[in-house]
Parts: sequence; structure tokens; C-alpha cells
Amino acid sequence: MRNHSLLLWVLLFVDGVFGAAEVSVSVMKGDSVTLHTDVSELQSDDIIEWMCEDNLIIAEVKNNKYEIKNNIPTNGVPDRSYEGRLELDHKTGSLTIKNITSQHEGTYILDIRGRHLISKNFTVTVHDGVKNISVKKGESVTLRTGVIDIQRYDWILWKFEDHLIAEINKETNQFILYDSSDKRFKDRLQPNEKTGSLTISDSETTDSGHYHLHMSSSTYTLQRIISVTVKGLSSIVIAVISVTVALVVAVALMIYCWCRSRQRSFGEDQLNQSQDQHESIHDSITTLTIYT
Repeated sequence: MRNHSLLLWVLLFVDGVFGAAEVSVSVMKGDSVTLHTDVSELQSDDIIEWMCEDNLIIAEVKNNKYEIKNNIPTNGVPDRSYEGRLELDHKTGSLTIKNITSQHEGTYILDIRGRHLISKNFTVTVHDGVKNISVKKGESVTLRTGVIDIQRYDWILWKFEDHLIAEINKETNQFILYDSSDKRFKDRLQPNEKTGSLTISDSETTDSGHYHLHMSSSTYTLQRIISVTVKGLSSIVIAVISVTVALVVAVALMIYCWCRSRQRSFGEDQLNQSQDQHESIHDSITTLTIYT
């Protein structure tokens, strides 16, 4: 009976090793990504090893002790590219890589032994993306998720600073906008229900700031920060407009004064002519009287 139990354990172990689940993860430079173990709560006898390529251990859990390997020997040389970037969830054993770069691209191997027997290979691809957006006041700005279809994600959140402004929940199949709670975005948020991207129309300078994207699936969670700057009229443009307006007003005033002057001069000429005609008529009458 014991041999049968041992054989069953070996079969399960072999199945866990050779039947490792393959997970593809695509992120942008600067993102934070959490690779999930699929364990809701670790047991005391669980042993977890997180390895990068070449089977080098970068994080592990053993005897309820959590250890992050900041210095990983690569070809005899310490590799500090992970220093300060790794976090282990003490409840689930999930691994977070913060502020990811192209140096962290590759395959990450998860091996769990003990009460749980789990083996996973995460292939992480890091690519460039737009993280800083600058637009002029009144233009539309689109915050992109970087995915073609969001069907693989269970939950997507968009936040402006600390304020939730949009949410996608696959369970309810809803794209919820919270623009009524934050009056600054009222009637200006336009979601793309296929890609999860969010467009802000008729942008205002008050829309400038950091927008936080949170995308969660059963296998990993992605977090991204996008910085948006909405520019009003520059000081130079304002100065040019002010000078132009001043010149236009000055020219208009000069034309008005000139017209008034011409009108006054014309009136005086008309008055003089009238007086001359009156005097001429008076002289003629006087002459006629004398003659008579």
C-alpha cells in the first residue's frame, strides 16, 4: 500500500514537472507585473522556487521563510538587475517584478512542492510603449492598454491619481464609468470595449496627471502608469495674441480718430461755404437796394 502511495506521489510529481503550464505575458517597459502561483494560501510544508533562465533561483519560500535573491551570479559575475524590483506575496507566493526593463525579458519558472504540486513557465516579453502623452487643451487623449482584445482579462481598472474613473468586470460583462463621481470628467470619457483603452475628449489642463492601469487575469496581473500633460496656450502665444490685439485696437482707434477729424473738417468746410454763400447773397441784396 505504501509503495502504491509512493508511486502515486511520483506520478503526480512527474506530471507537475513535465506538464508545466505555459503562460505568455506581454508588458511595456516600466510596468509592474505579478506572476500568479494559483495558490490561495500557502501551507507550512510548501516549498516555492522562482527561477529565471538557466535555472537560477531569484526568489524562494522554504520553511515559512521568504527570500529574495538580489545578487544573482551570472557567469561568475553578480547580476544586480533585479535589485529592489522583486516582491513575494507572503500569502500566495506570487512574484512581482516592478519597473520592468528589457533586461528582465525571458522565461520565469515556478516550481511548488509540498501540499501543492505546481509547475509553470512564464514567458515574459517586454516592449516599448507610450507612457508620456502631451496634448493641447481641447484635443482628445487616448490611454491605451496595449492589447488587441481584453477577453483574457477578468478585471481592468483605470484610475486618475487615486480616483477610480473606469472599470471592466468580465463576470458582469460591464464597462462602468465613474465620471459622475468625479465631475471633471463628466460626459468626456469614451471606453473601447474591445481593447479596454480609454479616451478623454475635449481635454482640460486639469486632466494633467498620472493615470493608473490595472489589468488582472487568472495567471498574472499588470500595472502601468501613464503620464498625461494637457498644455494651454504658451506664454509666447499669449504675448503675441496680446500684442496683436493691442495693435488692432490702436489701428482701429487711429482710423476712428481720423474719420472723426475728417468729418469735423468736412463739417467746418460746409459751414464756411454756407456762411460765404449767405454773405454773398446779403451783399447782392445790399447792392440791389443801393442801385434802386
